[in-house]
Amino acid sequence: MVRTSIREQMNVGPQRGRRASTLQPTNDDERQILASEVNDIAGSVTAPFESKFVPSDMRQLALVAHNHMKPAMKEFIQTYSEVLKKFRITGTQTTMRMCKTLWGEDNPDIEYGLTCTSGPLGGDAQIAALMCMEDLGALIFFVDPLSAHPHQADIDSLIRLSNCGNVIVCANPTSAMSMMYTLKGALEGGSRGLIPSFFETLESPAVAEYKAQQELALARAVNGGQTGEAVKRRDPSMFFGAQDSAPFRDDSSDDDDDDDAGELLEQVNVIEARRVSLNGPSFSEAAKEKGLVSNLYGVNPKKKKGAKKMMKSVRKSMMKMHFY
Repeated sequence: MVRTSIREQMNVGPQRGRRASTLQPTNDDERQILASEVNDIAGSVTAPFESKFVPSDMRQLALVAHNHMKPAMKEFIQTYSEVLKKFRITGTQTTMRMCKTLWGEDNPDIEYGLTCTSGPLGGDAQIAALMCMEDLGALIFFVDPLSAHPHQADIDSLIRLSNCGNVIVCANPTSAMSMMYTLKGALEGGSRGLIPSFFETLESPAVAEYKAQQELALARAVNGGQTGEAVKRRDPSMFFGAQDSAPFRDDSSDDDDDDDAGELLEQVNVIEARRVSLNGPSFSEAAKEKGLVSNLYGVNPKKKKGAKKMMKSVRKSMMKMHFY
């Protein structure tokens, strides 16, 4: 296999130059045309409109900007006031002061959200707390990528929790400008589906796996700190407790011929009542995959013939079944 260099892949050469958009402006006239298109879009978004939602219908919208980004935030608020005023705006102290100066602190048409303290004094942590309390739908955070921040841990926490909660996040002016078009469309059309994080609690796809691992850790702790070896053995008592693991015993005795399908059904119902909330399906789902449920429930409990043999077979299958 012939390896192609990055330079060749990018078609960099004396004639071609660096690969770029075929519509990228190459002279002042073309740049002016692109700037005009941007202004046209901004004009359509900033025109007055009626929202089908009132601010209290939705969760709060947070505006945050680092010191060197505050002029850009002020320009953003001035430009997109028609959209932003339709939300309950929350933010750090300076940003909220900008909003109240531009819109009026006692404006009856505007419903302000929480005014947080300055970022280094805990403002970012307060906004993160709003998210945990399920009252934050989006975060517009103009991050300064070239300065050190004394509260970097709080910044990282806010961004991480935003991703955990799967809320809308715009980390620079360009993404925020694009989001204004979506927000206006949702408000004007009354579409909750365009901005679901303002109406319900979402989560990252990674959260389910994390919760499953937490359940596994809890099961290990509750059962005396059993770890890898117990898991490898698929020890039923680890998941159900000693009393509920009785149906898993391999009873090889042929004496008790009165055992019938009715007893087995009762035992399985006990297990099904205790769902396995680990990385995999519940017992009933696992049993269906193994083809046990149809065979098990197809037996008439009043018929004892063959019940003993079936019970042994099912118990052995349960011992081998993977519950996670």
